[in-house]
Amino acid sequence: MKTFLWFGALMALCSFCVDAVAQEKWKYDFIVPDNGGFVQAIHAANHRADKSKRFRIFIKPKYYRIKGDGDTIQTTENGRTVRFPSPMTTLTAPNTSICGDSWATTQIENCPQHEGISITSTLLLKGADSTYIQDIELWSNYRNDPNAFANRAVALNEKNCRGNILKQVSLLSTQDTYYTNTGGTTYLEDCRISGTVDFICGGGTIYFNHCDIRMLPREKNGSRDVITASATEEGRRYGYVFADCYIYGDENQNGRFHLGRPWQKAPRTVFLNCSMNVTPAPEGWCEMHGTVPALFAEYGSTDGQFRPLDLTQRRTVFNNSQGQPVTVNYKPSLTDAEAEDYTIDRVFGEWHPDRRAEQVRPPVLHAKGKVISWDDIPEAGCYAILRDRKIIAFTTEPHYTITSAYEGACFSVRCANWYGGLGEASAEVVYPFKYINK
Repeated sequence: MKTFLWFGALMALCSFCVDAVAQEKWKYDFIVPDNGGFVQAIHAANHRADKSKRFRIFIKPKYYRIKGDGDTIQTTENGRTVRFPSPMTTLTAPNTSICGDSWATTQIENCPQHEGISITSTLLLKGADSTYIQDIELWSNYRNDPNAFANRAVALNEKNCRGNILKQVSLLSTQDTYYTNTGGTTYLEDCRISGTVDFICGGGTIYFNHCDIRMLPREKNGSRDVITASATEEGRRYGYVFADCYIYGDENQNGRFHLGRPWQKAPRTVFLNCSMNVTPAPEGWCEMHGTVPALFAEYGSTDGQFRPLDLTQRRTVFNNSQGQPVTVNYKPSLTDAEAEDYTIDRVFGEWHPDRRAEQVRPPVLHAKGKVISWDDIPEAGCYAILRDRKIIAFTTEPHYTITSAYEGACFSVRCANWYGGLGEASAEVVYPFKYINK
């Protein structure tokens, strides 16, 4: 209870901060690669003097292969101790934003040579409260084994972070793609998570809103594919909540995979109004390590044609640690009243992460001579100038003077929200501008 009271106070403070600075303009604190690489950007965030103020990183469109922090770590492999440079990049500072152009154009990959949850993360968030990530792809590409689909390689790992938001982020790996926020809370919206087995695993209260969940091929018959392995902490009311999500997979996985299995502690996983392009095995859930789930349930599950799924055969008996069958004390199909308890407001109270992740509407452009202008938008922290749909500059002013362009070049503007995430582009104006708003 003390944890949630502390979290509520933190979120109230964050709410005040966002509202208080919503109309102030700012510049990105670090632009990759202009000011250095991705690892250098994270180090700059960690070592800045004032961590109470938001530190905004923008990553220009590119495919980035990173080496990680490089600190010496060790593991045991085939009975021997192996020491090697860490492939992980670790963010420890709070109030940091990591934003790109889109997950299709801004991709960050590491290539761990040894598998394992604690030694592979492309990005590790360690106590980094109020981290905001938008429009990038994090990829842990384990290349050392032709059977890598069976090895653990983490794209994003969160530890004891409160108030994190992921917006339009892609997480890509095989097993254990996303090791969730043990001890904390995270909200994901319009994200894509891809993997093979247990590729969403861990603890915390994690809300997946309108996300794509993509199962990659693991075995030809798809019988061992599992989406989640939750390890919700004792006493938490909410664990994993999947709301209005889409589940995709290969046709060989249809009717064979499982929605989740109980890893440890008091696992809670709920799927609400999710559309499943491939449908799980009739029992829906499977066992793991003798843990009995606190709640594995669904509401309004449909197939790819939005036809209701039959939930009557969903598993209600799990073996405990002594191998004894235990019948759970819940029903695997939620009632209407029970489903209403899983709205964003009910789960997060005063935080409202969906409102904080909102994108700023694009402006209407005016153009004359070599100047593009628009009415200032109070909600925008800064403006990105695009030529032929590629970002060429940032400005805090509601106008931009073109210094170089060819005839027929198309210009548009995107607005950044308070965190630094860029919204949709405005309608384009074509250079030269002598016929526009003359």
